[in-house]
Amino acid sequence: MKQNKKLTATETGFWPRWFGKLFFTLISVKVWGLVAGTAVSTWLLLVHVKNEPVIMGDKIIEYGINGAQWVTFNTTIWALIFGMKEIFRISEQHDFTEQENLRDNLDHKLKVAGMISCDAPDEDKFGSQPGLEQVGTDPD
Repeated sequence: MKQNKKLTATETGFWPRWFGKLFFTLISVKVWGLVAGTAVSTWLLLVHVKNEPVIMGDKIIEYGINGAQWVTFNTTIWALIFGMKEIFRISEQHDFTEQENLRDNLDHKLKVAGMISCDAPDEDKFGSQPGLEQVGTDPD
């Protein structure tokens, strides 16, 4: 089983692992989704700030999104992505724990099976094993 060892900045192997983690984080879809969502919503906020609303008849048309919409959108998206990350992390830890429990259960069963097989009567000492008697061999 792969074990994650925590390293400090002074230990050998820390910086290559750190740069590798940074690189894989930067190419992840989550990061690009957060960057794109934040960039587009910020651009729409700037459009809203720079443009005056247009009045057409009895309707008011605003460009972009206002500050409240920007905050709602960004906090929702960031919370969903990081919340799902934590849910998957907890689920993965649960899977590791379940695998360890199954492995311990298998080890226990193998140990019990070994003890039972050592306690079984030897066929040479007692004839045939119980349940394996031959039928019809009695003399008439």
